Amino acid sequence: QARVFGLFRHPIEREVSRYYYRQIASWEPSYQPELANIPIEAFYEERKDTTDNFMISILLNKNRKTDPITEEDLEHAKQILQSKVLVGLTSRMEESIQRFDTYFGWTADGHDANRPLCRANFITRKTNSNPHEPVEEGSLVWEYLSNILYYDIQL
Repeated sequence: QARVFGLFRHPIEREVSRYYYRQIASWEPSYQPELANIPIEAFYEERKDTTDNFMISILLNKNRKTDPITEEDLEHAKQILQSKVLVGLTSRMEESIQRFDTYFGWTADGHDANRPLCRANFITRKTNSNPHEPVEEGSLVWEYLSNILYYDIQL
């Protein structure tokens, strides 16, 4: 059975990172330097009554801005992940990479001489990261985002 693998980040952590990334990513179409002047609390307070379930929308090919997500959609998305995707978690990166290695039969002595360097760069050194202040669970921003990302969090 064919499978894909994916690394998943907690939806709130993903969204907070996106907020900060858009402030600095001048090379991206989503670049919004003005966000640096808007406190994160104010930014998400304005959006607290909206929904934006990116992962479920992608899995089900729905427009995340216009198509409502239902409990049935959530169950369908869970079924897709369970049957088609080997899931890893960014919060458990080493374990996830080991899981992928074991499943696909990838070994450290394989044909890719760059593999150890790649692992070191992305797992240990986190070269593909954007440092920022975390949002604490239970904070006002966390609560706003829990509503906005409700179904993605359930996924």
